[in-house]
Amino acid sequence: MKISNINRSRVVSAMVRGYFHAFFSGQADAIFPQKSRLEACVYKKLLVASFDKLATNFVSVLFPILVRLNYSDIDAVTEDMRRRHFSEATPSKILLRYACKTKELYEFVTSEYQKQVYELLNGHLQSVEDFFDDCPTLLADDSIPVPLAIRSIVRVQMQAYALGITQAQTEINNLRQTTIYRLMLSGMVTLLHETPVNFSGDNLEMMFRKVSLNSDNFESLMNEMNQVYEDLV
Repeated sequence: MKISNINRSRVVSAMVRGYFHAFFSGQADAIFPQKSRLEACVYKKLLVASFDKLATNFVSVLFPILVRLNYSDIDAVTEDMRRRHFSEATPSKILLRYACKTKELYEFVTSEYQKQVYELLNGHLQSVEDFFDDCPTLLADDSIPVPLAIRSIVRVQMQAYALGITQAQTEINNLRQTTIYRLMLSGMVTLLHETPVNFSGDNLEMMFRKVSLNSDNFESLMNEMNQVYEDLV
């Protein structure tokens, strides 16, 4: 199956969900390293403990990636941000609005963010089934090239996962490979597919090839995972 471009809203929706899954997976790995599943009350406590910095952390990861999705001339963006006197003191809301470029996309990101928070308030992360029940279509006139979309979902999730570990402030600071693989598989399913994917009987490579749909996407995924891992460690 060959898809050249993906609906911008679908990419953003997958990125927002991926951020929350990755950040709170990082928290879980750092604080509860022996647990494979967290109880609903634990997710609620993690949300409450991180709530003061939740929006700031979200924007710190999403801002540069959204800028690359929505602006073609990064040099011009840099100059425009300098002219607007953007700095570390600039409110997260203003940064996010700028990165989204349009009011419509900003409102969509805000809505998706709130949706993920509500899921945590109910004691869980959003399942892939629930994502597909209410996600944008794969194809639309306003679209993003697939390689850029793949690089974006990988960077959001790996950086959010590392941030979750760091923000937990425990003695654990290593990236758990099994968690990264789980996040990447889930992220690619929400990015490129229209229904959940059955991995029954597949080895790890076949899982990644299945979610990638074709060899070009598989190479894009592997290359970006390796690059971001090097950046993080």
